Amino acid sequence: VLVLCHGGPIAEPEDARYILDHTEGIAGFFGASSIERLAVEPAIEEQARRFKTLTL
Repeated sequence: VLVLCHGGPIAEPEDARYILDHTEGIAGFFGASSIERLAVEPAIEEQARRFKTLTL
């Protein structure tokens, strides 16, 4: 059995570090949204804002 931490409150590397430092028996971190979605959201939002400034 492999015990991993995962979930919304663990959004940044510092969050995962805190969990790993303050628990026992955790083998690692499974980072789905925190790696793929949250990291790119600000760039996508900025790009959308830039496109919205175009006039037709």
